[in-house]
Amino acid sequence: MNNLQTQIGELERIETESDLKKSTFEKTSKPRILMIGMHLTKTRGGISTLINEMLQSSVTENFEINYIASQAEDFGRFGKLMLALRAVFSFVFNVLRNNPALVYVHLGSNASLYRESLFIILAKVFGKKIVGHFHAGDVEEYLVSQSRIGRRFIASAMSLSDALIAVSQESAGKLRKIASRNKISVVANALNTKAFPFSPRRFAEREGANIKLLFVGAMGKLKGEIDLANAVKILRVNHSNLKITFLGFGGEKLKNYCEKIGIVDAVEFIGAVSLEKRIEFFEKADIFVLPTYAEAMPMSVIEAMAAALPCVTTDVGGIPELIDDGENGFLIEPSNVKKLAERISFLIENPQTRIEFAAKAQDKVRRNFGLDDYAVKLTTLLYETIENK
Repeated sequence: MNNLQTQIGELERIETESDLKKSTFEKTSKPRILMIGMHLTKTRGGISTLINEMLQSSVTENFEINYIASQAEDFGRFGKLMLALRAVFSFVFNVLRNNPALVYVHLGSNASLYRESLFIILAKVFGKKIVGHFHAGDVEEYLVSQSRIGRRFIASAMSLSDALIAVSQESAGKLRKIASRNKISVVANALNTKAFPFSPRRFAEREGANIKLLFVGAMGKLKGEIDLANAVKILRVNHSNLKITFLGFGGEKLKNYCEKIGIVDAVEFIGAVSLEKRIEFFEKADIFVLPTYAEAMPMSVIEAMAAALPCVTTDVGGIPELIDDGENGFLIEPSNVKKLAERISFLIENPQTRIEFAAKAQDKVRRNFGLDDYAVKLTTLLYETIENK
């Protein structure tokens, strides 16, 4: 049970990966927001990374945010159940005690949609304004796979929300099929670009050295890691010194596959790590690769671009809103292993293109996906939702 010590119901401080310096629970006259989402220290992934960034931005200067963790990845089945139950009790306690002006629910996909939809319905029972923040890129596909009752339950929760946030234009288009378009706003993912002070010119210093590829993502969840392993096997014919590092949960199946196809000596499996550790791996890498099958607006690609890495990824979800094919990276269609290997090979053999792609990618993120602009957009949306009668 000690493993279940979380932010839930904690009225003294919020734990994040970098341990926020000041409590967001101080008694202030700022509007109060009750936020529900991923556990911020027991979960490594794009959603928790974005929430941590959000809670360290100027958004917390404008609102008093009380955070409840409703899900985590490494608690086990019983631990996850207890976490969810405690989250419900903590939700009711906080609504009654703190009377928040708004309830903010972070939404993923799959079964978590049912749990988070329950919080939306509870919030409406208490007469609260509600913002639902969609992070997943496969919501529409997941709903199609559900029963009629399941679809109605989730759709009803969406209709009860006062505002819905999509992280890309592509995601917004999907949301419009299940919710009122008037409720939907696009607030693209962002990060603190100052945490990535890297120069694209560093590749020139490593010219001729062993090329290092980097993959970041939860394996086994349509991220395309098997395709990448097959591409590495092809690439090793002409690039025998090629190395690749996989960061993320669930690498055991991939490791077995790499042993089977004879490339395990070229592969490093690290597991999920904090943002600070990821930054170290970004600095050492030469090319970032994410041959994913489904995304909304992947934080890993934004991080790679901020770190001045040329990216090879797929044309799914909101990724084309990040990567301009042939300008600041390469886009391929999912499952095309031959094309994936060709694009990576081109970057290996053309260091100047790597530098040019990296510089343009970093510039785009710094101009369009910085945390300051993100905080302004989100703060404006939250105030408008609270004040809208």
